[in-house]
Amino acid sequence: MKPYIKNIALTVLCSSVLFLTACGGDDDGKTIIEFGPAKTFKVDSDVLAVVDRHDVFSYPMTSVTGKSITATTLVFTPKGTPPAGGWPIVVWAHGTTGAADKCAPSRLQLENPEKALIIGLVEKGYAVIAPDYEGLGNDNVPHPYLHLTSAANSLLYAVSEARKFYGDVLGREWSVIGWSQGGHAALAAAEYQKALTGYDFKGTVAIAPASYLAETLEYGMSVANTYAAVPNGAGLPTARQIAGTLYGYAAIVSSGIKAAKPSFNYNQSFLDTKVNLAKYAETECSPQVAEKFREDIDAFMGPPSNGTFANYKALQEDFLFDTDVDEYLANNIPAQKEILKKVYIYQGTADTTVPAQITVDYLLPDLEKVMPDPLNDLIFVPINNATHQTIVTDYTEQLINTVDSLMTATN
Repeated sequence: MKPYIKNIALTVLCSSVLFLTACGGDDDGKTIIEFGPAKTFKVDSDVLAVVDRHDVFSYPMTSVTGKSITATTLVFTPKGTPPAGGWPIVVWAHGTTGAADKCAPSRLQLENPEKALIIGLVEKGYAVIAPDYEGLGNDNVPHPYLHLTSAANSLLYAVSEARKFYGDVLGREWSVIGWSQGGHAALAAAEYQKALTGYDFKGTVAIAPASYLAETLEYGMSVANTYAAVPNGAGLPTARQIAGTLYGYAAIVSSGIKAAKPSFNYNQSFLDTKVNLAKYAETECSPQVAEKFREDIDAFMGPPSNGTFANYKALQEDFLFDTDVDEYLANNIPAQKEILKKVYIYQGTADTTVPAQITVDYLLPDLEKVMPDPLNDLIFVPINNATHQTIVTDYTEQLINTVDSLMTATN
């Protein structure tokens, strides 16, 4: 484990209310959290038909900077009487929405593919806990995007604190499914799940999980440049789409570095002329941030500059060698700690956001090294021609059934 991760992990372990058992407390399932009540989360008739509770629940957690902050999670429970021991829990770790507070899922309308997944899981008899990550949904705290221990603790706190508040409505068996940023968070939770004592962790489903960000950016931009080189500009719309998304993610990552290390400046990663674009990550959601960069690419290629796509620059030439950037990217790659339970990795072969080559060449070998029995417990599910979106939208039932197989398996 790298020293940076270790130090943060120890700070969280010994200062948080989450790990009461490890630090001398007791999770008796009856404590009412002082940050107070669950509020109703507005859902449509489709969701109302299958859920009982549909709440936004607030609770305390410890931030990456060691401060006690307020966190939020959505909680959905099935209709009817809970089974003995409570409804088993599935944690849904959402994909990138952005770093701005207004982008928190608890502040947005529940839509597909999350809506279909939650309905399907609730219909199977699972309570679904869907956390906002640290800093999302909290106007006073920045979001440390793709920070490994922050992501893990965002999920673990949500499980522990929800069960304290809801008592025996919720059980102690749980698993996690996450997509993109949420795939990263799901793997992080699998690494740290042993800290959640007294619970039975069943396993992980990670869908197109973010991992090697520098390599992802490099690979994605090479794909974008390949499209841009298609004769007569036929590939430019695709190149523009890919590049905007990648630069948008780079901006959100930069905001995440600043959340974890406030002394960080955007011009450590972005050109001075692009810093204001990157700062949109603090106030706008990810689609809008990406579109700002696409508009900037269009302006560069139009008059008076009449530049070419290949010559457009937004990032510092040597930003990957910046100490803060390098440390953040290296320390927050998944698979740095032992993972003891089964992991499913779903990956679309046509994904340009989290390319299959990155998952296959980098992430899977890392997972094999930290799993005692990868031949049986690491299941890679490539989906031919699936994109970053369609791997969720077109395979919802398969994903739900995979989670169900984890939850119903005998350990």
